[in-house]
Amino acid sequence: MMTYCSLCNRAEGEALVRLGGEPFIIRRTFVEDLRDQDQRHRIAHLDRPLLILHSPQDKVVSIDNAAAIFQGARHPKSFVSLDPADHLLTQAVDAEYAATMIVAWVSRFFPVVESASVVHRRC
Repeated sequence: MMTYCSLCNRAEGEALVRLGGEPFIIRRTFVEDLRDQDQRHRIAHLDRPLLILHSPQDKVVSIDNAAAIFQGARHPKSFVSLDPADHLLTQAVDAEYAATMIVAWVSRFFPVVESASVVHRRC
């Protein structure tokens, strides 16, 4: 797993990374901008419910990152393990599980509103 810091230390100032099989160039300035953001402060002062979904099998984002976000956030907060999913939920069963968890979690904090198309089909 390549970290932001290891990207910053590259002499050429950019690195080619693959996400979901697609190549992306990450430039040093982008990484430095991310590093300069005080995310711990933002997370600690977030005044909204927070749901964190993560798989221990994720090769893009470390479980340590997800755990740090969870630890730093106020309640209400929830952590759902997506084991054995990959970062992009490329398996349909993993994507469906994540969607089910999100819907169930969101329904505790936000009212469910039927869309016009669902209401129309019932008539």
